[in-house]
Amino acid sequence: MRTLLIENALVAGMRSADDLHPKGAVWAEDGVIRALGSQARAAAAAAGARGEPVERVDAEGLWLFPGFVQTHIHLCQTLLRNGPDDLPLLPWLKTHVWPGEAAHDEETLFLSARLGLAELAAGGTTAILDMGTVRHTDAVFRAAEASGLRVTSGNALMDDPSTNPPYLFAETEEALAEGERLFARWHGRADGRLRFAWCPRFAVSCTDRILREAASRALAQGVLVHTHASENRDEIELVRNRSGRANIEHLHDLGIAGPATVLAHVIHTNEEERRLLAADGTAVAHCPSSNLKLASGICPVPDYLSRGIRVTLGADGAPCNDRLDPFSEMRHAALLQKVASGPAALTAWQVARMATAEGAAALGLGDVCGTIEVGKRADLVLLDPSAGFARPTSWRDDPYGPLVFAFDRGNVVETRVDGEVVFHRDRRPGRGLAPTAGEIETAAGRLRERIAKNVRREPLPPLEGRP
Repeated sequence: MRTLLIENALVAGMRSADDLHPKGAVWAEDGVIRALGSQARAAAAAAGARGEPVERVDAEGLWLFPGFVQTHIHLCQTLLRNGPDDLPLLPWLKTHVWPGEAAHDEETLFLSARLGLAELAAGGTTAILDMGTVRHTDAVFRAAEASGLRVTSGNALMDDPSTNPPYLFAETEEALAEGERLFARWHGRADGRLRFAWCPRFAVSCTDRILREAASRALAQGVLVHTHASENRDEIELVRNRSGRANIEHLHDLGIAGPATVLAHVIHTNEEERRLLAADGTAVAHCPSSNLKLASGICPVPDYLSRGIRVTLGADGAPCNDRLDPFSEMRHAALLQKVASGPAALTAWQVARMATAEGAAALGLGDVCGTIEVGKRADLVLLDPSAGFARPTSWRDDPYGPLVFAFDRGNVVETRVDGEVVFHRDRRPGRGLAPTAGEIETAAGRLRERIAKNVRREPLPPLEGRP
């Protein structure tokens, strides 16, 4: 039996704003939290008396939070970081992201996922919802299995030949068959850490048939469905021209809605769409840094929360963010709403919940992680408030303000999933996952060559698609 005692930390359980325990303790057995506080210490003492090995972590002066959950990531894009910086969504996709994704082979995609997962672990992220590209998604799952993180992913469905480039496209039946194969091979592997999700890219890339099939198959299999929606006004106009409906209404009518649905971005919505989101229980993956860089807009988070819509956080992909850092997302989420809706529109506590418990609930992992309580997995991040220059002053009576506004990944001491260390600041970069600089440069060079060849060979479609 693997046993773990973390003690003397400020434990933020995240069940409520006052779920704070100075000099707290957490006891875990085989990756499951079995006791807290004095009972945790008693369990450790009993195990020691029986001669059982106990991993003891004296966390004096440190803060213990549930591991962060990011609900929208593109691991396939990590090696495409530092692409065009000054473009809106659709031209950015056409000129950089789609040619880049199509250039991947199994090896470069595995490397891209390794790099992204190592970065996520170093920032305290323990669970993600990822959207793959059209092919080679096994490489993402292989990297996820090695990383120790809790990863839900799936192949991107892009079956409309009128809107997708020829080199990043899969016929409807081919795409669906690939999804079924990935589900059979990967869903539930690694003691349940790996899960499959149906991932139609967005309504612009997909036929109505594949959107319906993704929704139907997700429901039948008990898995998530994940897509982009209402990120950009030009995207919304394309969907309206093709379907005659607003984006969220269109997806709802096709079955992409409900508690097992996560929609990324969801910035520009009308009253009826907001009513549907609330009534269906559909979750929103808010990506503030990406929305800023692509000038997509400001998500109306306070309004969504007032309606009972679940809002979570995600970094999106490296090319539209440049850092897969939950602290950046928390800070931007909070600051954007102060400008858009007033200084108290979105509190630090609410943002911290979005990054932990709400994210876990949206991924169907609410009974697994997202809070620190007995019976849940020991997915934890240990933070050093004294690291760098962000040491809180003595008048702070809770850790949420410093967490959201002051901290960065330099404050992360270690990240654990199922009680196992997946990152420690003294043993960088975590589980030996991160590729070397040489590996990255070699892979990036191969991608650049293939991108140029693809674009020369196959001109990009206008994206307007069929009427």
